[in-house]
Amino acid sequence: MAEKTINLIIVDDSFDTEEKVVSTLRSLGYATRSSRVEDDEDLIDAMKTHQPDLVLYSQGMELISLKETCKIIKENTGNAPVPVIAVDKTDSNASTAEAISAGAMDLSSYEDMQHLTQVIKREVRAYRNWKENQALKKTLDESERRCNSLLDSSRDAIAYIHEGMHVYSNESYLELFDIEQSDELEGIPILDMVANDSRDDFKVFLRNYMKKDDGLEKLETRLHKPDGKEFDGEMEFSAARIEGEPCIQVVIRQEDVSNEELERQLKLLSQKDQLTGLFNRQHCLEEVETIISECEGNEETAAIMELRLDNFDNIKNEVGVVGADKYIVAVAAVFLEATHENDILSRYTHASFTIITRDHDKDSIESYAREIQEKVADFEVSINDENINTTCSVGIALIDQHSPECNEVLARVEKASDEAVSHGSNQISVYAPKEGELTRQEADSKFRGQLTDAIMKNKFVLHYQPIVSLHGDTDERYEVFVRLKTDDGNLVMPQDFFPAAERIGMAIAVDRWVLTRTLQVLETRWKKGKRTRFFIKLSAPSLKDESLIDWLDFQIKEKELPADCLIFEVKETAAVTNLKYTKTMCENLKRIKCGFVLDDFGTGANPFQLLDHIDVDYIRLDRSFMEDLFENTKNQEIIQQLTAQATERGKLTITQFVPDAASLSVLWGMGVNFIQGYFLQEPSPIMNYDFTDMGG
Repeated sequence: MAEKTINLIIVDDSFDTEEKVVSTLRSLGYATRSSRVEDDEDLIDAMKTHQPDLVLYSQGMELISLKETCKIIKENTGNAPVPVIAVDKTDSNASTAEAISAGAMDLSSYEDMQHLTQVIKREVRAYRNWKENQALKKTLDESERRCNSLLDSSRDAIAYIHEGMHVYSNESYLELFDIEQSDELEGIPILDMVANDSRDDFKVFLRNYMKKDDGLEKLETRLHKPDGKEFDGEMEFSAARIEGEPCIQVVIRQEDVSNEELERQLKLLSQKDQLTGLFNRQHCLEEVETIISECEGNEETAAIMELRLDNFDNIKNEVGVVGADKYIVAVAAVFLEATHENDILSRYTHASFTIITRDHDKDSIESYAREIQEKVADFEVSINDENINTTCSVGIALIDQHSPECNEVLARVEKASDEAVSHGSNQISVYAPKEGELTRQEADSKFRGQLTDAIMKNKFVLHYQPIVSLHGDTDERYEVFVRLKTDDGNLVMPQDFFPAAERIGMAIAVDRWVLTRTLQVLETRWKKGKRTRFFIKLSAPSLKDESLIDWLDFQIKEKELPADCLIFEVKETAAVTNLKYTKTMCENLKRIKCGFVLDDFGTGANPFQLLDHIDVDYIRLDRSFMEDLFENTKNQEIIQQLTAQATERGKLTITQFVPDAASLSVLWGMGVNFIQGYFLQEPSPIMNYDFTDMGG
């Protein structure tokens, strides 16, 4: 539609001329937006209103000449070459050369509308091609700038090699070889960095690689520094380009086994469910995201099944909470035995499990689900002298190249599970997409436009939820939430748009908008004497945003904000996946007097191991521990243990999603420092909570 829209300015003293041009263009399928002007002041005013795609100048205007028109257009559009077409009102054989000399792109006539429309289409197309090229060039320049910035800041030693010679080396590469300036390396053969005894093998490897000049290959070899000191390193070769010229990117790594092993262990522990040893809910979410990406754009298929134990409340009433946990462990082993190789089995909620499996259609996945149901129905275990046996209901969502984003797939499988349960015990339901549901690509495309528009036009809305002390601290603490406001006034929740923001590279921009607005609100409140502290979420991409700390430091000083009034939150899973960046971010935030929270904490098998490496101020316990808290002694024990260990380490604890007064009374006696949840107040655009109510 945008390609069929023309923004037009017509310099003419007659309405008839404008009507004739607009009618002709509309008959050709163009939606024409026109402005008619008669002199220089009219033209300048019109340029302020909208940027034209084309200007038609009617020859013989008394109040403004063609040359003046072209000059005004140029002065008011910067470098944009908005085309001007001179148009004769009569077939007077006017000079095309004179029109072009005055600044026009061509000369036509209103007497020959066929020729005029061809010229208009040609010039509009050329102008839009120019704009597209400028946008692509800007994107390319920005990409190259970011790439160079990433290369310069990378802790990996990276160099670009052209015909065996160094043409670029980053700071880490220079430090690796104890070289002060990159100029010292330019034009030096990479062979000079290889130890003498390894040079023959290196020459053979490089010669063979340069013949192929594609793909990624690695070579473990012996390297040496200018002072002769040798060391072992792994060289990774891949094809690249620098300033348009083909070259080879070389990455040299010295294995830091201890750090790599630590990150691997932390990641593994964070993925495991404490009770069953299976994968946990968070790992399930990550794997769904991964498998959607793998299926996108090709013909691979997969499915996710949610298996809900039927009548589980009755089992819990029969054998108690501890006995119910024993049954969960036992039936988890049944599910594990029933799953196929390479399937991913996770404990999803207290009494439900998920299986992510590949290469299934509707018929085969239903057959698989029935096999699992039969094994569960045949399983019986004795707990507290009670023989326990039940069935499971299964909800299924299929995943293919047209699937939506992760949250929507999970919503589908939960809807299917609800439907299966509603039909009775031991039922199966497969989610059937409704007509008009968006695919993942369509959702990303939709959100790209919505998010860009929201950032440019401030269409995000901040909501605030109180975080309340259980021990007499009456300072105002609010967690900041962001909502996306649509044109029809509805609010889109972050769980619906933020996964798309991360995929399309806009998460940092959204985070920065939230921070900017939060700082403005915070400045206003402190000037009014309100001792407000804000807890603000940081996405995983923002952990790698090198400009964030300097920008934040400047903003805090400029607004004269006090220390510790900003506390930043990072999810435990994001911290584990980005351990190095999280540790650096935490250290930098403390340097500028900001706090740090590890969010959704405690679901991993050994969560406190992470605190040996990240010096956080708060831990916020995962919402799953609040499930049936008043009656669930297992969750009470976990919260008690986590709180005690946190206190021992000098960390403050926050429990979220507190549902009722009964849960509050339990938490009160456990030493938990802060609480939040809908029981106190749901997130709201207005901060009006009375923190003195909990002061005692």
